[in-house]
Amino acid sequence: MLAAPAVFVAGFASCVLVGKGVGGSHPLAAVVPSGIFLQGVILGMLNGLLAVGLVLIYRTNRIINFAQGELGAFAATLAEELHVRFKWPFVPAVLVGIVAAVVTSGLVEFAIIRRFSKAPRLILTVATIGVAQILGFVELGIPAWLNTGQNRTFITRLKTPFTFRFDYGGVRFTADHLLVLVATPLIILGLLWFLRATGYGLAARATAENSDRARLLGVRVKRVSLIVWVIAGLLSAVAAILEAPVVGFQFGAIGGFTLLTRALAAAVIGRMENLVVTFGAAILITTAEQTLFAGTGKSGPTDGFTLAVIVVALLIQRRRLGRLEATSSSWQAVQEVRPVPVELRSLPEVRLARYGFAVVGGGALALLPFFLSPRNTSLASVIMIYAIIGISLVILTGWAGNVSLGQWAIVGVGALVTGRLATMTNPQDFFVALLGGGLCGAAVALVIGLPALRIRGLFLGVTTLAFAVAAGQWLFTFNILTLNDTIQRPVIFGIFNIDREKRYYFVCLVALVLALAVGRNLRRARIGRVLIAVRDNENQARAVGVKITRAKLSAFAVSGFLAAVAGGLYAYHEQAIRGADRFRPETSILMFSMVVIGGMGSMSGALLGAIYVRGIQYFLPAQFQLLVTGIGVLILLLFFPGGLGQILYTLRDNYLRWVAARRGLVVPSLVADKRVGEPPSEKEGPSSRKSSRR
Repeated sequence: MLAAPAVFVAGFASCVLVGKGVGGSHPLAAVVPSGIFLQGVILGMLNGLLAVGLVLIYRTNRIINFAQGELGAFAATLAEELHVRFKWPFVPAVLVGIVAAVVTSGLVEFAIIRRFSKAPRLILTVATIGVAQILGFVELGIPAWLNTGQNRTFITRLKTPFTFRFDYGGVRFTADHLLVLVATPLIILGLLWFLRATGYGLAARATAENSDRARLLGVRVKRVSLIVWVIAGLLSAVAAILEAPVVGFQFGAIGGFTLLTRALAAAVIGRMENLVVTFGAAILITTAEQTLFAGTGKSGPTDGFTLAVIVVALLIQRRRLGRLEATSSSWQAVQEVRPVPVELRSLPEVRLARYGFAVVGGGALALLPFFLSPRNTSLASVIMIYAIIGISLVILTGWAGNVSLGQWAIVGVGALVTGRLATMTNPQDFFVALLGGGLCGAAVALVIGLPALRIRGLFLGVTTLAFAVAAGQWLFTFNILTLNDTIQRPVIFGIFNIDREKRYYFVCLVALVLALAVGRNLRRARIGRVLIAVRDNENQARAVGVKITRAKLSAFAVSGFLAAVAGGLYAYHEQAIRGADRFRPETSILMFSMVVIGGMGSMSGALLGAIYVRGIQYFLPAQFQLLVTGIGVLILLLFFPGGLGQILYTLRDNYLRWVAARRGLVVPSLVADKRVGEPPSEKEGPSSRKSSRR
C-alpha cells in the first residue's frame, strides 16, 4: 500500500533535483524556479480530473473515450461566452456550462453508447471520435451563434470574483490557483467516497470488475453506465472551467489532443483502473513537463517526454493491459470483402460487368481533368493523395489489426523529407525525392511498429496518437526538416513538365493505381493471408508457425512507405510547406475517420472515404466539416459498419444473386444468411437446388 506514495514522492523529488541541478552538472539549459514545481502540481491536478474520467469510462465500457476532452471544452466555451459576451456573473455562467456538459454526456451515453452496446469495442471507441468531432463543431459554433455570426478566436481568461495574489519561487499565483489546489482533492475524495459508500458506487465497481456477473446479480448495468458517463462529463467540465482562469481560454478553438495524450499517459500508468494512481501520475507527468519546459524554453520536448512515458508504461504493464485488451478488442468491426464466387466468376455477364466497370471508371478518371477547372483538378489530385493514405491505413489497421491514430505524422515525414531532397538537389530528381521520403517514412513506421510487438489494439492507438502529437510539436521543428524554399515541380523523363495542375493530376493518378496494385498483390499473396490470420488470432497463428514479428513489421513498413510517398506527392502539390501546423494530430484522427467512413476492409472504401472527406472540406466551411464527418462516422457505424464500401459491395452481391437466380445456381456464399434446413419456396424449382459446377 505504501509503494504508490513512495513512488510519487521519489518522482516529485527527482523533478526538483533535476530542475535545480543538484548532484553535478545541470542537465537543463537553466535552473528551474521553485514556483514551477507548484505550478506543475496545480496543472497536474486538472489533468488528473480528465484522466480519472477516462479511467471511469474505460472500466465500465472498455473503451477509450476520445470525446472526454471535448466535453470539458464545450462547457468552458459556453461558460466563457456567457460570462464575457453577456456579462453573466461568474457562478451562474459556470453552473450553466457544467450542467450543459453533464446533460450532453448523459445524452451521448443514452443515444449513442447504448446503441453500440453489443458492437465490438473498437467500433464504440471510433464512435467517440465521431462524438468528439460533433462537439468540436459546437465549440466552434457557440461564439458565432451568440455573437450575431461574428466568430472570435482571441485568448481571454475567465474572470473569477477572487482577487488574491501572491508570489512564490519566481512565479505569480492567484486565488484561481488556490481554488484548484483546494477543490480538486476534495472532488477526488468525494468520488472515492461515492464509489465505496453508496449503492450506485458499489454497482459501478461491480460492473467494472465483470459486467455480465453484475447483471446476473441484479445490477442495472445500463443505469450504472449512464451515471459513470455523467460523472466523467462533470469531471471534464470542472477541469476545463478551473483551467480557464489559470492558463487562459481561446474562443472558437476546439480542444486539442495534447491534453488528452497527457491524461491517457496518466491513465495507462494507473493501469486503466486505479483512480488514485492515475491522479498522482497526472501530477507527476505535468510537473516533469513543466520542469522540462522551464529548463529548456521549448514546448516540443515535453510532448516527446509524454510519448516516452506512454510507451514505457504500456511495455511494463503489457500483460495486465493485454488481458484487459482481450475483453475490449474485436476485429469483427472489419468486414472482409468477399471475392466474386468461383461459381459465377467465369460467367459472361459477370465478367462483362467487372471489366466494364473497371473500363468506365478508369476512363472517367482519365478524362476528368479535361472537364475541370485548374482549381477542381487540384482538388481531384488531393483526393487521390488522401486515397493512397487511406490504402496505407487499410493495410495497417484493416488487414494487420494495428490501430493507427498517427498516420498523418508519417505523411508529414514523407512530405518534409521529400521537400528537403527536392530543394537540396539541383537538378532535382522527382523519383529519387519520392523514394527517399518513402524509405524514411517506412523507417519511422518500423520504429513505431516495435512497440506494436508487445502492445495491441486500442493501446497501440494511444501510442500512435502520442507520436502524432510529438511529431507535430517537436520532431517537425528540427532544422533538418524545416522547409523555407519553394518546392518546384520538375520535368520528369526529360519531356513531361508536371508544373501544370492537369499533368500533376495524372502523376497522382498513376501513383494511386500503383498503390492499388501494391495493396491487391499484398492481400492475395501469402503475407496478406498471414496478416489476416495474425489479426484474427495471434496465438493460433503463432502455433502454426507464423512469424508474428516479421508479419507485423512488414505491415508497418509497407503502410509507412505508402503514406510517406503520399506525403511526398502532397509536398509537390502544395509546393510550400512552412511550419509544422500542416501536420497536426487532428488530421490523423480525420484520416482514421476517413477510412472508417469508406470501409476499413477494402481499398475501394479508402477511395470512397477520401472523396467524402475531401469533398466536404471543399464544399463546407471548417466548422461544418467536423459536423458532417462526425455524423457520417456515427451513421455509418450504426447502419453500415463496413462503411460506404459495404453499400457498394452489397449492390454487387445483389447483382450476383440475380445472375445466380437467372442461371438457376445456388451459390453458398451468397445465401449464407439462409437458415440451415429451410425448405425451398414454391417459386424455387428443382433446378434452383442444383449445385453449381466449378
